[in-house]
Amino acid sequence: MQKWIQQPSNSLLMLGDFNANYYVFPYEVNPDIEIVIKGQFPYARYMSFTLAGQIDTVIATASDRMLIPDPGSTNPFLPGADWNADNRNYTIKIRSTAPPQGSDHFVPEAGNNTLYAGTLKDGTPNRFGLIGLRIYVPSIGYDQTGGVGLPKITYCAAKKNCLNTSISGTVCKTTQPKNLINPADVFTKETSFQYCCDMVDQNCDLTWSRIGVIATRILQPDLNTVYILSNQIKRDPGKLLFIRWKAPTFPDTYHNIGILGNENMRYWSMSFITRVGLFGLYTLGDFQTVIDKNGYVNLVISFGASRPSCVTTENGFNWIDISNLPLVPLTLFYRNNQVSQVFPYTAKNVPEGQIVPPKVMGEYYPCGKYVHPLYFNSCYCDCNYNYENNK
Repeated sequence: MQKWIQQPSNSLLMLGDFNANYYVFPYEVNPDIEIVIKGQFPYARYMSFTLAGQIDTVIATASDRMLIPDPGSTNPFLPGADWNADNRNYTIKIRSTAPPQGSDHFVPEAGNNTLYAGTLKDGTPNRFGLIGLRIYVPSIGYDQTGGVGLPKITYCAAKKNCLNTSISGTVCKTTQPKNLINPADVFTKETSFQYCCDMVDQNCDLTWSRIGVIATRILQPDLNTVYILSNQIKRDPGKLLFIRWKAPTFPDTYHNIGILGNENMRYWSMSFITRVGLFGLYTLGDFQTVIDKNGYVNLVISFGASRPSCVTTENGFNWIDISNLPLVPLTLFYRNNQVSQVFPYTAKNVPEGQIVPPKVMGEYYPCGKYVHPLYFNSCYCDCNYNYENNK
């Protein structure tokens, strides 16, 4: 039995999410050998397999919803499926051949989901690579594998049927869019208190860009996942970085509630990473985020300044003090995973490496401004207080 190799979220060049677990398995193309992976769908937000070839070129991705379960089993990642289904088995085969004529490099089939590793996406012969496994946000009460253990990997003669390996059923537990406003205006409260917001420049200080071609190759991203990277954060101990954006909706699988199918995306997160080496240092995931009553995220980042008295979770704020992170250049990394086809407010149509115009994402654009700590006490919180008391 072969073993997966775990890749820590803060590994070099990973841009890792601390709410995800990453595993890899190296392979060599051999027409006489077939790799068989048998596992169970985890109790987690998301799972995917990525097949990468030589020079880290992504060949294909098989996300959880694309996998057809074994006969008699359920894929709980399909909208409306039984999240707590007992029978949740799947089988994947890695074949060292080119895909059939006219087929993609991933072909789903019940009990026989197949990834073809013999060629790269452009048809160039492939010699070796990595199989990657991602598991995001295990549900509460389950371990990092989502309660089902890691999938079993076996080698098999290519012409021999060896798919009848049994899988343990043990569960491992542990103790249409409306018109949008300008993204800069997400700082605006009710119009009667517009004077509060006029204290701050209406332009966003943070600039966001799609990750470049090289970073895309390193990340080996899943299909339909969008990553954007901010410019370098200015670590001024006398200022706070206030980021506000509309929160995309997501399924509450963390509390073991199944996927409905009407969510904006499967998962989103904001991570702090180093500009040199692309080390992940900290992640704030959607399920960890305070979302205010109007559906916005109010993220206040400190570089050593004290927390304003009204910047509380009760008032709809998220507070992160990064003064204890390494004193190296930092940037923010915003991940939108498995975006709904009917949700247009992401940067997916912006070319790789290009700046994301705020209007592309509308209210969902993370608009960041550097403000003095007194901004919250003298304006923002007083504004809220006065509004609530003058209704």
